Amino acid sequence: MNRILIIDDQPAFRKQLRTALSYSGLVVAGEAGSVEEALALLPGLAVDLTVMDIDLPGTNGIDGTLLLKQVCPTLRVILVSAYSDQSTLFMQAAARVGAECFISKDRLDVEVFKAWERF
Repeated sequence: MNRILIIDDQPAFRKQLRTALSYSGLVVAGEAGSVEEALALLPGLAVDLTVMDIDLPGTNGIDGTLLLKQVCPTLRVILVSAYSDQSTLFMQAAARVGAECFISKDRLDVEVFKAWERF
């Protein structure tokens, strides 16, 4: 079973995502509001999947993917954003930095979460 770290600067979104993931039977091992906070948490958490917003304070999610993978090379990263009009650009950036995929926040639903178990 995947243990997930949520990285998003909006507490309300983190809470909503945690609830949906838990409802789907997935385990949320931690939450962070920034890449820097996630880097501090990562060594103490046994996570294998991260859901990370692209638009974060400080280091953005694209650059953050590279930093997180330096600390934990096997970590899988799913990048998300509310800016669905930038989807093509974000998909290309996700592939370039080694993220599993990019998903627009408006396309996240329980079925998507269940599919993450197969990653």
